[in-house]
Amino acid sequence: MFTLGLLVILGNISFLFGQSNEKRLLLNDQDVIHQELQTLRNRMTQLENENSLMKKQLQNTQGATAYTIWGRKSCPTVNGTSTMYSGLVAGKHYNEQGSGVNTLCLPHDPEPAPSDFPSKLHGGLYARIWGSEYQFNFRNVAINDDVPCAVCQVNQDSTCLMMPAKTKCPVGWHRQYSGVLIGAWSGEYSSEYICMDENPEFFEGTRSHDDNGRTLYPVRARCGSLPCPPYTDYQYISCVVCSL
Repeated sequence: MFTLGLLVILGNISFLFGQSNEKRLLLNDQDVIHQELQTLRNRMTQLENENSLMKKQLQNTQGATAYTIWGRKSCPTVNGTSTMYSGLVAGKHYNEQGSGVNTLCLPHDPEPAPSDFPSKLHGGLYARIWGSEYQFNFRNVAINDDVPCAVCQVNQDSTCLMMPAKTKCPVGWHRQYSGVLIGAWSGEYSSEYICMDENPEFFEGTRSHDDNGRTLYPVRARCGSLPCPPYTDYQYISCVVCSL
C-alpha cells in the first residue's frame, strides 16, 4: 500500500514539473527519489518567495498616500515620507469671483495642453490661475514673498488628515508637520483654508515684487457662534497634518 502511494506521489511530481511520463521511475532508486523531492522543495521555496514579494508589493500599494505641504520646498523626512515634486502655490486672484476656489501646487516643469486644444474660445472667456504671496511677516518670510510648496508621498500610511486648531495628532497617528492656518482676507473673494508649515520658506529674488494673485493671510478666530472659551477672540489658529 505504501509503495503504491509513493508511486502516485512521484508520478504527480513528474507531471507538475513537466517531466516525461514515458520514463519509468524506479522505486528502489534512492537517488531518483531524492532528486524528485529536492526539486519539489526548491519549487515550494520559490513559490514562498514569490508570495512574500507579492505581499510586500501589495502592502506598499495599499499603504501609500499623498498630501501637500504649504510654504516648504520639500517634504519632511519622517514616517517614510518622500518628495514627489516641488512647486509653487497658485490659485485664483484675490479679487476675482470666478476661477477655482481650491489652492494648487503647480510644478516647476509644466507641460503644454494638447496641441489641438482650441485657440479661440467661445466669447473669449476663460478661467485664470495666479501665483501666491505671503501677506504677513513671520520668521523666515516677509510680505510679498512668493510661496513654495511640495507634494509628499507617505509610503507607510494610507490616509492623511489636516486638523485645524491642533498641533499634535491623535493617538496612533503620525505627525507630518504642524503650522498656522492660512486663508484669504475676509474682504476678498473666498478661497480654501490651508495649513502653512511653521517654518515657511520663500523663493529667493521675489521680495521686490507685489503681484498679489492668490494672497495668503493668517486665520483668526471670532467669538459668537464659535464658542469662547475654549477659543479666544482674534487668536491665530494652528494646524497639523497627520497620517495613518
